[in-house]
Amino acid sequence: MGRLNGLFGGFVLTTSVMYLTIRQHQEQTKVSSRLLQDSNEALQMILTPPAPPRPRTAYIETRPDILETMKDGWNSEIEGVVRWAQNTNPTQIFDSLEDVARSAFLGLKRLGESASESEK
Repeated sequence: MGRLNGLFGGFVLTTSVMYLTIRQHQEQTKVSSRLLQDSNEALQMILTPPAPPRPRTAYIETRPDILETMKDGWNSEIEGVVRWAQNTNPTQIFDSLEDVARSAFLGLKRLGESASESEK
């Protein structure tokens, strides 16, 4: 019985070692194959000339109808108002309104003074 156990144990040990060796060899072959493929792709990218650029085509903008043109005009007006509102300083606007009101008030005051002097 001891010889049979020894024979069976040796068989199991030998086949296990062979199986693990073959598996390791297969994995190393896969890694080597992938590295060679990557190197080949890199060399092909270096050696092959780039594709010639496509010729430029002239772009002509066409409007489908007058309504689209009117919409674009409206949108540009709105964009201009928004840009103006973002770039203006509110204190400057209030100062200019005060100046206009002051000059209007002084003009009315002078007009009133000249009317009262002419009545005298």
